[in-house]
Amino acid sequence: VCIDSRKVKEGDVFFCLKGVETDGHKYADAAAKGGAKIIVHEDELAHKTEGVQYIQVKDTVAALNQACDIYFDHVSSKLKMFGVTGTNGKSTTTSIIRQIYDRIEPCGLVGTISISFGGENREPDLTTPDAIRLHQELCWMYEKGARAAAIEVSSHGLSMGRVDAIDFDFAIFTNLTYDHLDYHKTMENYFEAKKKLFINLKPEATAILNRDDFTYDELRKCTGARCLSYGIYSADADYRAADVRFSARHTEFTLCCREGEYAFTTNLPAEYNVYNLLAAIAALHQAGVPMEKIREGAAHIQQIPGRMERIEEGQPFTVIVDYAHTPDGFEKIFSYARKVMPQNGRLISVFGAAGKRDKQKRKVLGELAARYCDDIYLTEQDTRNERAEDIAAQISEGVGEKSYTYIEKRYAAIE
Repeated sequence: VCIDSRKVKEGDVFFCLKGVETDGHKYADAAAKGGAKIIVHEDELAHKTEGVQYIQVKDTVAALNQACDIYFDHVSSKLKMFGVTGTNGKSTTTSIIRQIYDRIEPCGLVGTISISFGGENREPDLTTPDAIRLHQELCWMYEKGARAAAIEVSSHGLSMGRVDAIDFDFAIFTNLTYDHLDYHKTMENYFEAKKKLFINLKPEATAILNRDDFTYDELRKCTGARCLSYGIYSADADYRAADVRFSARHTEFTLCCREGEYAFTTNLPAEYNVYNLLAAIAALHQAGVPMEKIREGAAHIQQIPGRMERIEEGQPFTVIVDYAHTPDGFEKIFSYARKVMPQNGRLISVFGAAGKRDKQKRKVLGELAARYCDDIYLTEQDTRNERAEDIAAQISEGVGEKSYTYIEKRYAAIE
């Protein structure tokens, strides 16, 4: 089963997918020359190769998902599947689920940081892989002994139908803030993409929704699945954190749920991580994990690369690496740093913005850095085909009259 004509092998089935950058119909002849014996297509093809079978369908994405589900022997139905979507918190929430559920049954992980199971890590090409690779990786995990998997589900992945054939048992929504408008164009479109995960849930699945987020009511109405909620400020949340107490290195709170109240201590700092943990707690508890096991696991979450990651080398100052790349993410990490840093301390930020991505938010990132930080260093960040200095100039429009330093090479800027 193949969607890239460059990777076609003798006897493959090639699906002509319409993507953002190009249209697979253009490569039908190349796939045939490469050895494909079946070409699945939507549009009429001007040329057909003798000896190749052509199947025209209404929707190649739907056909591909159906083919993957069958070809990989309905693997997602054999695993307890956790799907996490939302603007921020997907990597942390899936990692928490994976770490704690792994204490009960072997659990795999698919996301931005890695595709991993049983101590083996594979490099991801996308937050949510295409349907073929996703099914391949789940198959690999299952054959290695996995009985569950936690997947980050991106808005791009939902919009492009990459998870349409995945049999989710639990779907989590973290939050909705400004992001990816270069692709979705409007916040409405962005939210519609996110909603697909919940619209497509089977009735016996469970949706875990953020009661404190403005999306709660609409998500609850759009799904036929059972709904449960989590939150901090909503008294009627099914899983609520009360009496939250923060420090620089850990967080304490009382978990209130239908079964009673439980004292929680976690090494995860900041309020937004309490939300991530609550979402994971709700899903794990509903999946049958005893609350005591969840409490034990929550106390010692392994550091997640690039997610509030502390660098400890004996230095007399705090260093945090974080993946924040949205205005909401910047505000949360900067405000957290301000709360826990010593009086008269200095907050120094080193950042850039990704090339070929939403340019409108660059100025906003600059504004937030100017509001919270004492020193600002602008540098390169996955520039793609843009120039680092052009991106920095757009960020600096938000910095305004506050001084900043531009150092192109990221390693030099961090040094």
